[in-house]
Amino acid sequence: MNACRSDALTQALFDFDGKSTGPLERFAATYTADANLIAELCDFAGGDDLNLQAAATWLLKRLGVTGAQLSASQSETLLSLLIQETSWLSRLHVLQMMDSLTLPAALAEPLMAALAEQATGANTFIRAWSVHGAVALADQHPEYRDSVLDLLAAADQDEAASVRARIRRTRGAFDWI
Repeated sequence: MNACRSDALTQALFDFDGKSTGPLERFAATYTADANLIAELCDFAGGDDLNLQAAATWLLKRLGVTGAQLSASQSETLLSLLIQETSWLSRLHVLQMMDSLTLPAALAEPLMAALAEQATGANTFIRAWSVHGAVALADQHPEYRDSVLDLLAAADQDEAASVRARIRRTRGAFDWI
């Protein structure tokens, strides 16, 4: 990655305040995603700074909308954020990208356990998107489909309308449920 783009990326990530995505949007509008940029963002996402994780995962999600692809190892880096302790915002961004990630068999079991636990948590965004993520996992690993159907049934009874709405959209996106 050229030094100018690398500096601009670092500045945009550090300027992210956890709410306003302006610096990240400006970066995404200026620079094209390539393998080097994706690699650098995955490095930031895998780091210990929770704000940089959130900024990097947001930008990865945004670039994913424009067709950027992640390697299997980069997908693993991001999926690991769902298993370990991290900010809810980083977790949400990864959950929202799960349809486009390669979900490796080696992570399937701990990932399913984490998603099932998060599907009952206090944060409605995480609850809804965890069920969606579990469906994406079961789409790639059919042995989890029975467990996912149970999660869907429970989510259908969720008190939050936003959770039920996400579940309806999830049901419409996958033909096996």
